[in-house]
Amino acid sequence: MRIDKWELQLRKGIIELAIMLFVKHRALYGYQITKTLNDIPELKISEGSIYPILKRLESNRWLYSYWDEPESGPRRKYYQLTDKGWITLEKRLEIFNSSANIINSLEKGGN
Repeated sequence: MRIDKWELQLRKGIIELAIMLFVKHRALYGYQITKTLNDIPELKISEGSIYPILKRLESNRWLYSYWDEPESGPRRKYYQLTDKGWITLEKRLEIFNSSANIINSLEKGGN
């Protein structure tokens, strides 16, 4: 089944928004973010696909990252929302919720 461009762009935006919500209150590493997304069937993403998204969010200064220094086990790169990311997230949530309300109203026959 082929996904049209509109649906693809909407899905990308929702995944980006979801990632920002996941790291809003606590830092997570890439695999944790992927696993959390994959727990929601509509947001499934391959493990390798997450890193370009995280890099883009970081280059926009909406996320920052740091490496942990574990006593044992592999090092992990953690991501968390920046102050600029908080502002962007709040603005996007407002736009998303407003848009959803408009669409729901139109679907029910409202203007």
